[in-house]
Amino acid sequence: MNKWIYSLVAAAMLSGCGLKMAQKQQVAQFATATESVSTTAQQQFTSMRDKVIEMERRRLIMRNKIPPKTFDLDGGFNVSSLALRISTLKALQAYGDILNKLATNDQSEAISKAATDFMTQFEAAKKLEDTTYQLDEKKKNAILGVIDIASSWFIESEKKKHLKAIIEAYAGAVNELAGLLKNELTLVEDSPCIKESERKTRTSEPGVIDFYCASTDGLEDASNKVLMDYNRSFSEREFAYDSYVLSQNAKVEITTSSAQGNKVVAKLITANDKLQSVIENDEFSTEDIKVFAQQVDELQTQIKILTGN
Repeated sequence: MNKWIYSLVAAAMLSGCGLKMAQKQQVAQFATATESVSTTAQQQFTSMRDKVIEMERRRLIMRNKIPPKTFDLDGGFNVSSLALRISTLKALQAYGDILNKLATNDQSEAISKAATDFMTQFEAAKKLEDTTYQLDEKKKNAILGVIDIASSWFIESEKKKHLKAIIEAYAGAVNELAGLLKNELTLVEDSPCIKESERKTRTSEPGVIDFYCASTDGLEDASNKVLMDYNRSFSEREFAYDSYVLSQNAKVEITTSSAQGNKVVAKLITANDKLQSVIENDEFSTEDIKVFAQQVDELQTQIKILTGN
């Protein structure tokens, strides 16, 4: 057997236990969707904070005849609060990145960097919730195994082994991150942006969209007070009227975004739960792959709806 044929046979034997093409494709698509969820939510959080500041500015103008000594224009949604929430999203984004690299990239340097970034982002996000948090051995070893890869290319079965280890170690934690994301994107039960007949006793902490709702409700109230005072000048009433319209448009946006955010997170959790079966079962049927592909496709569709694209 000549060297060329021997090399082909050896490569086939070494990659025989690796990911099948359908598995690679579905893992990569799920990973890309996960990264998209994160980047989309980061953009939304920043946009909502900007809108909160504008609404609080308008409230301040209507409530004060002279400029106040202190300015609270973020409605409690300050920079440190935003940073905490974005840290969680970056951990989710880094998870998608490492899965993508393991499924599609043959360069160990890129894969090792993605693994390091994920471990750093994940631990940083958890420490913001609990300063004493430490990665357990299972989570740590799953990442260190990838970082230790030193060659410029490596066997497909090794990639699969590391991918399985990461998914197994972090699947539950990713669902927890998704749960935190849901709390940020979905209105709490007693929110004034929910129809009064549908409100419930609060069991959740307020999230980003709730800060936005609170400012919207406050702007509506401040606008109404000015509009009901017929002694106000035309310019004051005009400003109040424009502010009222702004608050009503925002309430529609908030209600729609909350429903869409809920769907996005539900699809993310469903696909994440199924991912472990896709990667573990080499006999995963074509029909099973189709079902998972549909779940990921639905997730991507919901992301597009959330961004308005």
